[in-house]
Amino acid sequence: MLATGRRSSSGCRSYRGLELEPFQRRKWRAVSGPERECVVLLPRGQGKTALMALVALYHLINTERARVFCAAASREQARNLFEYAQTFARELGDPHLVERHLELRWVEDPCRPRRFTRYLRVLAADAAKLHGLTYSLAILDELQAHSKLDVYTALNSAIHKRPDAELIVISTAGQGADSPLGKLRSRALALPSVRHRGAVTDARGPDLRFLEWACGEDDDVDRPRIVKRANPASWVSVDQLRAARASLPDLAHRRFVANQWTERAGHWLPPGAWDKCIGEPQFEPGERVWAAIDVGGERSATALAWINEDRHVGCLIFHGEGGILEAAEAIRELAETYVIAECTYDPMRAVQLGAELAERGITASSYPQTDSRTIPASARLHDASVRERLVLPDDSELREHAATAIARHKPRGWRIEAPDRSSNVDGVIALMMALDRFENQPEPTKLIGWL
Repeated sequence: MLATGRRSSSGCRSYRGLELEPFQRRKWRAVSGPERECVVLLPRGQGKTALMALVALYHLINTERARVFCAAASREQARNLFEYAQTFARELGDPHLVERHLELRWVEDPCRPRRFTRYLRVLAADAAKLHGLTYSLAILDELQAHSKLDVYTALNSAIHKRPDAELIVISTAGQGADSPLGKLRSRALALPSVRHRGAVTDARGPDLRFLEWACGEDDDVDRPRIVKRANPASWVSVDQLRAARASLPDLAHRRFVANQWTERAGHWLPPGAWDKCIGEPQFEPGERVWAAIDVGGERSATALAWINEDRHVGCLIFHGEGGILEAAEAIRELAETYVIAECTYDPMRAVQLGAELAERGITASSYPQTDSRTIPASARLHDASVRERLVLPDDSELREHAATAIARHKPRGWRIEAPDRSSNVDGVIALMMALDRFENQPEPTKLIGWL
């Protein structure tokens, strides 16, 4: 049970009937060891955050003047760990544990809940606000999502303020040795003791402990049973891993499922997925279509893509500075044959086009190429492609655009992009926008009662 009165590796072998698995007990022993800093890297879905929440709650209950802080790349992400700890605290039912907004307190006298000396809090993802903290335990979640080292530095630089302070970093694999997590991992792999056994790397030094479950560089990640070695949780099956390989871009699968370190860009579709969707798109006069225009310049292409309710796709690609004028004429011709439910466009270069479409009675909307828009839209197009839910035209230029496009990984996820400024991928970007607008139609208004 949690409240054993002493911090030890056996203190959390079980929790109210929840038996920890061998790899979880190994993590628990690591974070309970003598090292002041501990780093644990595991693929997604292995219960990292839930276990660290249990560690945090155990520390809160059993450490005098406990100061436990949860941090991540965003405050919302840090709340995940806190909410797990909150759930465990409620299940424990100890009157000494008192809940406040984004805070758990341990009070000596439940009749006086405002008098407390121990607490667990969520931190804002703002390095400037983290300096000056004094903690007994700090947990930094998903360091791979941090683009800068400042949050880690702010926490690590405070570890000397208390002789019993500990910093725990949990994450999936990152990208590149120059990233914040990459630098920390390189430091760990240079420790005096580094052991590799199967998918597990265990490194130890005077002040740092490092545990990593990952597929090796030469492992065949197309084989689910090999990837399973890096996914020790019993609830992650080989069939689930097989499905993940089919549904994720290559780099995303390697990084988040196999826990391999990757570059920042790679193929966005599995080989052959695009060709499996090629067929004979069918459109009926008068039917509704959703259109999108991605405007290029002198070196890039300008593409017009449209899609109907059966997900049949049409596409036209134009070149040069006059491409936008040709695309505008094509959209007018499209409107003469079909009902354009919506035409979306990149506002960076097509503001005038949007105004012209509105004048002609065509519903027009701008589509800023921001991560918040394109990351989920990229996932939609990827999913529709690998599940063969699209009927694509046999267009060699559109196929070339799809083959040229890459998955560029960002802190919030990945998005479809051109590998460089000289590459043309506008056809696939226009299709991504059109599909996103089609699948994101507003729900029809429902009238309740009599008006």
